Amino acid sequence: MKRRRSGFTLIEVALFLAITGILFVGIAVGTQNSIFQQRFNDSVQSFAEYLRTAYSEVTNVRNESLGRSDQAIYGKLITFGENRDLAGHDIQAGSAIFSYNVIGDIREESANDALGALAYLNANVVIKEDGAYQPVGFADDYKPKWASAIQKHDSKDSFIGALLIVRHPDSGTIYTFVKDNDTIQVNDAIANGSEDSLINLLKSQLINGSFTLKAVDFCVNPNGLDEGGLRRDVRVVENARNGTGIEIIGDDADECGRMED
Repeated sequence: MKRRRSGFTLIEVALFLAITGILFVGIAVGTQNSIFQQRFNDSVQSFAEYLRTAYSEVTNVRNESLGRSDQAIYGKLITFGENRDLAGHDIQAGSAIFSYNVIGDIREESANDALGALAYLNANVVIKEDGAYQPVGFADDYKPKWASAIQKHDSKDSFIGALLIVRHPDSGTIYTFVKDNDTIQVNDAIANGSEDSLINLLKSQLINGSFTLKAVDFCVNPNGLDEGGLRRDVRVVENARNGTGIEIIGDDADECGRMED
């Protein structure tokens, strides 16, 4: 009577290991893609919410925290592309976004447009206290989540510019102005600027046509600075009045899309 063999042959073991390896790789790749997609969505949503919060703070501004009876906070300046941080240290342009309160005098103004009115009221984002200049009230910095980058819609370059979200001193209407291809180097001016340049830091931009009313597309790239890849469009609609003017654009109208390396 013949004895039956038990166990697996070498070929059977090899096939089992091969199939198991393929399944493992598939699961690992799927998990990695899922994590990447979640981080991508997280960075897009976080940036959009950051901008919406700025509108909320302009709408619900608390001037009592300013401690000045002759001046008021009229809005926010958000800068993209500064080369120094709030502590005055050098940084790579595009690695952080900064937000400042816009302060101005309280008095009757004579200009009909918001920019002219703010210039007349000597609007600025810095004040002089104890012999030194510093941002008005609380200034903050924002770094895109998961080391994502905020890029231009037509290149891999970091978006360089500024958003000015302000209330008209008379009507209280919210206006959104855009400055692109150049920004206001607030922290560099505080570190190195003359008193005259600091006094006119924002006012000079208000009267020389640097800010315009138009839509702007921010391309969020999860791959980081100076990199290509799939991007998502966060748009500030033309002359947004509140947080609803911040839109995450779907694929059908996306100005960003994939930017090749």
